[in-house]
Amino acid sequence: MERPLQGPLDGIRVIETAALLPGPWCCAILAELGADVIKVEPPEGDPARRFPPFLPGGESALFVALNRGKRGAAIDLKTPGGRDAFLDLVRAADVVVSSWRPGVAERLGLGRDAIDAANPRVVTCSITGWGETGPHRLRPGHDVNYQAWAGTASLAGSPGSGPATPGVLAADLAGGTLPAAVAILAALIERSSTGRGRHVDVAMAVGTVPLLQMTHALISGGLPPPGPGDGPFTSAFPCYRVYATREGHLAVGALEPKFWRAFCEAAGLPELEGDALAQGDRRDEAVRRIEARLAEATAEEWEARFDGKETCVERVRGLGEVFRDPWLAGIGAVFEGDHPTAGRVTHLRALPAWPERVALRPAPTLGQHTAEVLAEGRT
Repeated sequence: MERPLQGPLDGIRVIETAALLPGPWCCAILAELGADVIKVEPPEGDPARRFPPFLPGGESALFVALNRGKRGAAIDLKTPGGRDAFLDLVRAADVVVSSWRPGVAERLGLGRDAIDAANPRVVTCSITGWGETGPHRLRPGHDVNYQAWAGTASLAGSPGSGPATPGVLAADLAGGTLPAAVAILAALIERSSTGRGRHVDVAMAVGTVPLLQMTHALISGGLPPPGPGDGPFTSAFPCYRVYATREGHLAVGALEPKFWRAFCEAAGLPELEGDALAQGDRRDEAVRRIEARLAEATAEEWEARFDGKETCVERVRGLGEVFRDPWLAGIGAVFEGDHPTAGRVTHLRALPAWPERVALRPAPTLGQHTAEVLAEGRT
């Protein structure tokens, strides 16, 4: 695809050395907003390139998904020439995003001091597991470790079996990608008045803790700390949990009295209207009766019965069904694009909230734009 002529970040250049998921997805958001993102990889490439499964032509499906909309350059930053070439790029950049562990940038001669000397207007963002200054700064980790530390993993699973591996990479995306994107945009706004960039230090473990805001508020108000599968939003209340049907599952989210009343009426259980937030034996009895009633039909049959009623009930859909949803395709949240080796590829938008759909180039092959990018850095 051709580069868009305009976007809200048109004219903003981003240099990305980040690898794997959080940093690249952050830069994908910036690319969708029109920024010129240059992905700088080592000669062997981003490790995500070696992550299965692989598309026709040998490209990693994960890499292609995370890096569409970017140009790619392969530069060996461990060499003096590579370091100098990178700093040339920085001089014309607005944002630099990295995911190196603390100390790596300094050893390469590309720490904040070197970046600032090359371009004091540039905004730098480091996305790491534990941050650059915290007590665990040098500790290795991945999403499941950060969620374990932050406490979100303690809510997954069931009371009988204990915590389970979280099914969504919340620390990577909600604890890393999104705070980084917001902070970068704020720093660019700040630069418009100060004339200087700033450094943004994103610690994914710390960024995951605010996801517990509602749980924290309830605990502060007197509820006991929840265990696996027994939190306020993991089945503690009859009005907010996933129920099995004869075939499939229904998610009930009827937290407000009017929604719970409508659910009880539609399910033929009006006597449970007062049990939305029931606890102890009363909760267990309400859940048992709801389970027995919902077992009388399939999830699709119940979906039809609840349709049009103010019940806050949704059938739990499989991922294949979600990705084929015509609504998502119709609004551009799911779209197709051509890749030079993989052919036609289906993508998910990183920022479906933005109404204008910026055209995106395919993910670069390794070193595809190196000569072009380096020539721009020398001008």
